[in-house]
Amino acid sequence: MNEYAVLVKLLTRTGTPIGASVEDMLDALGLPEDTGRHLLFQKLGSLHKRVTPLGLFVRHNPIAGVFYLDTSDEVSLSQEATALPDRLAATLLIVITLAYQEGGWVSVERVREFRKKALRGVIADLRELQGYGYVEIEQDRKRVRLGTRVPFEIDYESFFKELAEN
Repeated sequence: MNEYAVLVKLLTRTGTPIGASVEDMLDALGLPEDTGRHLLFQKLGSLHKRVTPLGLFVRHNPIAGVFYLDTSDEVSLSQEATALPDRLAATLLIVITLAYQEGGWVSVERVREFRKKALRGVIADLRELQGYGYVEIEQDRKRVRLGTRVPFEIDYESFFKELAEN
């Protein structure tokens, strides 16, 4: 197998999370940790250019810290089918922002503070979001983290760029 075939195999690896970390790719390609990152990112950029005409894109999931191969640049679902009610969207925005800042699990109490809602209302929102796959709630309901659906539906770079501009 050539290097691109190895990368495609890693980037399409199933499981949780889908894809491969930088360390996995360095190991598979036999590149050293310190100087291999530059070469790896050059190869990922080149792979991205090669597969783009096929409708494929190399993406990064910052929550799980993995790269993966995606089949579309934008999700082309109707707005009505994917829009969350405002209360759920606001709660999800808080969880995304806190998870991005803190890197993982977030206290439900912190979400409640930012939402300025009763704990019961925040828990109800989080349960509903969990039903959609947007968040995961710890069994004791004290912490929450982003679900598996979020990294595949939200482009973090443009999301935070737009948020900063508005």
